[in-house]
Amino acid sequence: MTLTAVILRIERISLNDGRGMRTVVFFKGCPLRCAWCSTPESQNGRPEVYYRQERCRLCGACVAACPEQALRQAEDGSRLLRDPARCRGCFRCVEVCNYRAHLIYGRKMTVEQVMREIRKDEIFFFHSGGGVTLSGGDLLCQTDFAEALLRECIDSGIDTCAELDLYAVPSLVRRIVPLLDSCYADLKCLDAAVHKQWTGADNDLILANLRLTDRLCRPGRLTVRVPVVAGINDGADNIRRTAEFCDSLHNCGELEFLPYHRLGLHAYRQLQRPYLLEDRPPLNRWDVYQRMGFLCDQPHHYAISISGLPVYEPASGKLPVTKEELQA
Repeated sequence: MTLTAVILRIERISLNDGRGMRTVVFFKGCPLRCAWCSTPESQNGRPEVYYRQERCRLCGACVAACPEQALRQAEDGSRLLRDPARCRGCFRCVEVCNYRAHLIYGRKMTVEQVMREIRKDEIFFFHSGGGVTLSGGDLLCQTDFAEALLRECIDSGIDTCAELDLYAVPSLVRRIVPLLDSCYADLKCLDAAVHKQWTGADNDLILANLRLTDRLCRPGRLTVRVPVVAGINDGADNIRRTAEFCDSLHNCGELEFLPYHRLGLHAYRQLQRPYLLEDRPPLNRWDVYQRMGFLCDQPHHYAISISGLPVYEPASGKLPVTKEELQA
């Protein structure tokens, strides 16, 4: 039986998802529902329809074709509305739309199909020291495929990296992490109640898996990432506790803070899903530095950065960065 997975997309020549130039494979499916998720289209593990209102001519062809009567025109006549309780994902609306207003997020692919796309970039990996990064969604929702894909990359001499949520049974973590040359792990919030409120799950399992990942990964090749969202996890106590947790990890090479942005807002609208953080201001590096800068005055065995910009190195301590650099 041929192994397949639902892949959201494959992005080529990325510079922000590991060392060198990367090919990033986005898996579909995630057990968490982070309110700030920048790829909400990756959460559902199945292919799903999204709607581009700007292309819709309200011709009614999709409404007539839907066997479940899941589509209707809004009362103001401006757009179509989809009833998610009725929609069965038959994609008839996509088939009959002449204006490409309905499209599909995700498609089933085999390991060989994904590898065929990856191998197109091997020359860039060679010259830049790059490789493949598995992202999502959460690849641990499709572990069999992820493991097979990583082994194919290893056999081809391609550097492997993954971005992990770590909300999974530990046995899945044990299968994947040893196959990685480096990995990123999210640490969203140390307060369990706040974590559950904004992601839909508490963090006990994630913290335990982070410690497990630290034991399994290559020395110094674990990067812990923290998305910083105003009023949720940007308080000094959470930032201090996050650093203390990373202090306890032997193989953490970097703690990276990521300013909250609204890049996922358009996808939420295409999926006709509510966006819970409409009232939260986006942040830049300077905003984040003002919140976590005190960490740079303390000794750590790992580097600290803000969205890729180094602000602390273990050998030299606090780095001289300007407000202009942080606001760029």
